Amino acid sequence: MSGLVLLRPWWLLALLPTAALALWLWRHRTAGEWAAVVDPALLAAMRRLGHLRAGATDASPFLACAAAAFLAVALAGPAVPRTGGGLERLDPIVLLLDLSPSVASGPALADLQAAAAQILQSAGARPVGMMVYAADGYIASTPTSDPASLQGLLAVLSPETMPVAGSRPDIALAEARDIFGDASHADPAGTDFIVISDGGGADRALDEARRLASEGARVSTLALARETPGAPPPDPTALSELARLGGGTAAPARDPGPVLAAIEAARIARIARSDEAGRVFRDLGPWLLALAALPGLALFRRRL
Repeated sequence: MSGLVLLRPWWLLALLPTAALALWLWRHRTAGEWAAVVDPALLAAMRRLGHLRAGATDASPFLACAAAAFLAVALAGPAVPRTGGGLERLDPIVLLLDLSPSVASGPALADLQAAAAQILQSAGARPVGMMVYAADGYIASTPTSDPASLQGLLAVLSPETMPVAGSRPDIALAEARDIFGDASHADPAGTDFIVISDGGGADRALDEARRLASEGARVSTLALARETPGAPPPDPTALSELARLGGGTAAPARDPGPVLAAIEAARIARIARSDEAGRVFRDLGPWLLALAALPGLALFRRRL
């Protein structure tokens, strides 16, 4: 991952009063001391008649505003990832693949495999684990930093993969939390759980999604179109609610781009706020302080 992030974005709020002050100074630059004693409507008329002309305007207040603006941007902490900082290896992704009969026995299985493959391709070196579920959940792979190695597992998924029919994403999420969390503390914070399903049983998993979100994880969903003859209609509404309560994003399985973009943005924001920020990001703020010093030095120039 590359790009600019802000480690302390709340400092940008300081730009608002700075801009308001600069605007006020700009509007009053022509009238000078007259603005304090003359009605604004009269000042405007005097300008139109040519009785009040712009004189030499003191640039000092504007230089001070410029210095304050550069200082606010510097304090916001613009940063870029450090080479070798390990950003790409933080926060695993866990795929939870619905292999209930309504998915595994119909065209939706191909969509599930394609969506999971796209996630693997976009993961880079980010660890990815995989679970499959129907009436129960089973580990297909613990998190690995070589997601391409999971492509072979995806290719062999079939209606015969699961021993018992059903659709229990709640069981899968609960087991994934314990298995894919930190090995010693079972802490799932920062993990992205992505449920690829047609929505069967999603209403049972709402409490589990809420629990994961409260622990710092995110649950996103990719909805499959259910096209198996005789199967009940899909439930994309339940999947959207699952993602909402899980602090994640919902999207169709045939277009996982919004989910991938959202989880990457959320991951970067989380790491920028964590204790890992200093290790994985290079803070450019100190360099911007030099820009703030330039208008500041101009304020000390000798006046003739």
